[in-house]
Amino acid sequence: MNYIDQVRKQVEYPKIVPVLSLDMMWQEHGVIIWQAEKFEGKPVFYPAYNYKNYYSYSLLALIVKKKSLVLSKQAYNAASKSDFSILPNETLIDSDIVRIGGLRHFGDNLCDTDEYCMKFADALKKDIALIERSNPGFTNVILCGGKDSLNLLLLPWQNPVVVYSAEPNFLLVQDFVKDNSLAIEVRKLEDTYSEEHLADEILELCCRVDSRHWRWAKHIRDISEDYSKKIVIWKGQMGDVFCAPNWKTYIYPETQPKLFLCKFYKKLSPFMPQYLSKRIGNIIIRDVELTHWNKGSISQGVHMAFMRSLADCLVVSAYHGKNVTEVLSKVNLPSAVQTDIRGKLGNIIHGREVIYPLSNPSPGLSDMRKGAHEPDKFIKLLRKNDIEIK
Repeated sequence: MNYIDQVRKQVEYPKIVPVLSLDMMWQEHGVIIWQAEKFEGKPVFYPAYNYKNYYSYSLLALIVKKKSLVLSKQAYNAASKSDFSILPNETLIDSDIVRIGGLRHFGDNLCDTDEYCMKFADALKKDIALIERSNPGFTNVILCGGKDSLNLLLLPWQNPVVVYSAEPNFLLVQDFVKDNSLAIEVRKLEDTYSEEHLADEILELCCRVDSRHWRWAKHIRDISEDYSKKIVIWKGQMGDVFCAPNWKTYIYPETQPKLFLCKFYKKLSPFMPQYLSKRIGNIIIRDVELTHWNKGSISQGVHMAFMRSLADCLVVSAYHGKNVTEVLSKVNLPSAVQTDIRGKLGNIIHGREVIYPLSNPSPGLSDMRKGAHEPDKFIKLLRKNDIEIK
């Protein structure tokens, strides 16, 4: 059975509920499409797509359900450009379908760094416990590279945990586990390739991003099969925005002179009077909120759903659970996060000093996925699978 046929089988009988919430979509796996009269809540990171009274985290699932693609010329033209990066949330390849949600708003009540770290650590523990209770007997698979995901290894997991890490971070993650006396196995994650799998990726991608940054999907799919799909895959998405000074330059699009001014502020803010630094920071935060929705929720949030669909298992970010989201709705980042506080956060979680790697190298682009987003490739595969193009 090919990938589209699998999706056809999954969407044949939607789960019918009177009211659908984001928690219902993103706390446990098993349903790909819901039928509801109302959606409750406002997703700020995880994707929730809507067509008539059908809802799904998978854009492809809704296209298959309605048996056609109503091609958006605006999306087609944008995704066909040589410098394409991401499609905006309001410009999906199918003009029948909309993405529900909007901006994450940060607050102004939580300004003390120590208090923020304590509340953040407590929220992380509550969120992982909630997912573990909803998925008893499942294995937690943590995809680990830098400090954001390394801190996840320190959390008080109850279900079994295994860590996967790719080059160039693999040995560094192994050292982190050893240096901090963590009883966790670290396995190597490989970016493997097959022509059949790449076609599945093109279908599930739905032209939304240049997916050269979305590595390892086939291996993750294989891991899910190895565990009979009884796993929860975890990532530490956007921790460098919430817990490090990267928020100071987290703007999209990265246009001048705004980016230059943000970089100038990032460099000088530690030396500014607190009132001035906070005042400027509060202006930048409005751009951070826009960027979180216009870039983060696509390049990283949609990636959660992309992997979830392909691997047929729950995929979540520990930094986007309901309790962490509540803390973020209160924090004033210009006050609480003027320096990198991820080490402080790790110490609180671990209960003692944490030893981190001295470097955090980044993996290269996945050239095998170059052009996977191109609309003509997507349309050709849909037609091959008897999906009408309108």
